[in-house]
Amino acid sequence: MLANRNTLCVTQLNDFKLWLIKDDWQIQESKGTWETLRATKQGRKNPLIVYEKLSTIRGQSLVHLTVLDRDMPIVRQFLNSKN
Repeated sequence: MLANRNTLCVTQLNDFKLWLIKDDWQIQESKGTWETLRATKQGRKNPLIVYEKLSTIRGQSLVHLTVLDRDMPIVRQFLNSKN
């Protein structure tokens, strides 16, 4: 699976969660070390999962989160709703 690592900013995560809830998504408990957000929606086969990457590599701070390509249309809907 391919992933997008430069679209959803860390600072947008809380707003994204609230947007998902308003759109009838259920926020689930994250699994594993790197999952930041896991959400499911009735009628959808796979959960939406957002990951964080190791932010301490070479002293860099975490700016963007990782989203699987299959979930990018949902992230784009969220971003378009902010405009």
